Amino acid sequence: MATSLTLKNSVSLNVRSSRYESKLSQNVRQHTARARPVKGGAVRQTVTMMPIGVPKVPYRTPGENQWQWVDIWNCLYRERIVFIGQHIDEELGNQLVGTMLYLDSIDKSKDIYFYINSGGGEIVPTLAIHDTMKHIRSKVGTCGFGGAMAMAGMLLACGEKGKRSVLPNTKIMLHQPSGTARGQAADIYNEAKELLRLREYLCNVLSVATGHTKEEVKVDFNRDTYFTPEQAIEYGVIDQIIFPRRSSMMGL
Repeated sequence: MATSLTLKNSVSLNVRSSRYESKLSQNVRQHTARARPVKGGAVRQTVTMMPIGVPKVPYRTPGENQWQWVDIWNCLYRERIVFIGQHIDEELGNQLVGTMLYLDSIDKSKDIYFYINSGGGEIVPTLAIHDTMKHIRSKVGTCGFGGAMAMAGMLLACGEKGKRSVLPNTKIMLHQPSGTARGQAADIYNEAKELLRLREYLCNVLSVATGHTKEEVKVDFNRDTYFTPEQAIEYGVIDQIIFPRRSSMMGL
């Protein structure tokens, strides 16, 4: 008898659980599919849940009434905000060059902003990004947060003057390029000459960006040189520090 009652109770609980889950699923589907009328008689779907994984946000393409989930980076691109948040390599360089060219073709009168949090990267892709920044008609501002070091620090300094900024605790570092050469003596010699040529070019770039002479830049950045935001302003690497509103209100 006890066993029979236990089985009945178990079956009853399973049925109740199944009914509850079915009702809950039905309510979620109804709530998600609920339509809301907008101006002009069009109907758009109400978005209630965000998919798990890459951050996505609901976005409506201009001229259309349909909403869709779009990854947050694409939404920021549409606002002309581009993130450099990883090691700068060929793939990232190509993506950033293509993005800048596209945004410049849409509207040359609006600024593009690089948000930089990177430990640096390869020289050639960074120079490709730098050349494109100077090539397009749109002005490119830079904003550092977290860390802007090595080649990422150079991009930070090469933004449009007056539009280079960092957050209060940003780590900034600049240095000369380095390399490792292997092989025959002639190959090592040629690699060394190319590295020296790149050093001269980067010194010229930083001289223009900071307002210091080429000789001063060559000496100052002979080794890893770290800056606080205040020191970076004094040297000419950036133009301003962006303080949180609450801190500025408190006079910090």
